[in-house]
Amino acid sequence: MSAGEVELALLDAALLQQEEDVLVLGGGALALGAHERVGDGWVYVVRSQVDELEELLGEAHAVGASGVAYLVGETPVLPLPDGAVAAVLGRIATDDGALAAAAEEVARVLSARGRVSFAEPDPKAGQELARLLEAAGFENVEVAQAGGEVVVSGGLA
Repeated sequence: MSAGEVELALLDAALLQQEEDVLVLGGGALALGAHERVGDGWVYVVRSQVDELEELLGEAHAVGASGVAYLVGETPVLPLPDGAVAAVLGRIATDDGALAAAAEEVARVLSARGRVSFAEPDPKAGQELARLLEAAGFENVEVAQAGGEVVVSGGLA
């Protein structure tokens, strides 16, 4: 499974480094692309459905990717301790009014100087996500276009 334009933009914006632990909200090509970039670091994949995680696990086994952990959860309550990862990337659900809580939860699981990059198909929701990330303490928040979607990225001080 190869990464598309949006996935590559997310990976690039997250500035992933070797041996970092990262959180991927989503999976497939994005999780495997993150795994390639962090090498011996861990990639934690969070999805809300067990069957989705089983499918992703099968994809990882098919390409021999180790160091990938699959966790059941959702962005407003992530199953990781404070400061657990250097970067978070993927997609945050922008419905149900949970976006502000999700931005704060992402900041909680990031280590100092942690980075985020999220894709959003709706430009208006992407601008709202950028505003909420800034409100949650992220700096240098940028909004860019990739593959017909908005990519929002930034970092903690």
